[in-house]
Amino acid sequence: MNAPVPNTRFETACAETDTRTVASLFSGCGGMDLGFVGGFNFLGKTYASLANRIIFANDMSEAACRTYQENLGHDIMAADIEDAMRQLPRRCDILIGGFPCQDVSVNGQRQAAQGQRTVLYRKMIEAIRHTRARVFVAENVRGLLSCEFGDRVLSDFDLPGYAVTTEVLLASSYGVPQNRERLFIVGVRGKRPFKFPERSVDVPITARAAVSDLEDAPENSDIKHIWSRAKRSPEQGSRTLKADAPATTMRAEHHGNVQWHYSLPRRISLREQARFQSFPDNFHFPCAMRETERQIGNAVPPVLAWHLAKAIGDQVFA
Repeated sequence: MNAPVPNTRFETACAETDTRTVASLFSGCGGMDLGFVGGFNFLGKTYASLANRIIFANDMSEAACRTYQENLGHDIMAADIEDAMRQLPRRCDILIGGFPCQDVSVNGQRQAAQGQRTVLYRKMIEAIRHTRARVFVAENVRGLLSCEFGDRVLSDFDLPGYAVTTEVLLASSYGVPQNRERLFIVGVRGKRPFKFPERSVDVPITARAAVSDLEDAPENSDIKHIWSRAKRSPEQGSRTLKADAPATTMRAEHHGNVQWHYSLPRRISLREQARFQSFPDNFHFPCAMRETERQIGNAVPPVLAWHLAKAIGDQVFA
């Protein structure tokens, strides 16, 4: 990787005030990491900087690493997880990661234990043992709970010395304009079990509220307000958003068949997809369309991650 690009987009806690070190695996373009660092704005609300400092990040996608580095402002190791494990720090306070989920996703091949990707969760467990992290956060699709293989995964994360709790969180309950459900596994070493944060909004943000300012905006590649020309097709390729409800789940592998706009005769743009995932407007994706779609769809919504990170700070490190 090249030298880190200076961070001009987001505030981060100063090194002098950092109190917690974070190691990140399967980091993608940095959605969860941005949430754990904080210091960004979304739809007019400020999500304050948190006292967390990323000391290690890794993803095998060089394109995702470019996006991560440009926006998070520090280096990330672009390498296979096996190679990354050799450079993992000896200690960290928090270890986070969204291990690959395609093998158990309802939209994937449901290979589960036979899949080559979901079994990578074992690398997270190896990393937890290696770093003796005080807290770990693992994220995956809800579908993990509905397959036999999921029982093994949850059992393996129930590590000695950790109080482990699991919860399916609905992103729209935390200020993300998307009905995205994801499973979080949180372990706290030597402490009482983590209590997941209560919902932060009483009324979910609707699709119209999230992107109505872009309705009349012309295409603009500089801000990624560009959209797929894929024609309507059955099932996934014909889904249309509802104006007065949060967006349905942003997917990573839809091959241009992303949801249709709630009122316009076009599919939603990349910037609108990023909005529905709660990425700030100044989060830049220096990639082509399909790769940007992949990065957005694979990400943990930063706003959801921020609420989780703040709760961890309040409960574990207060």
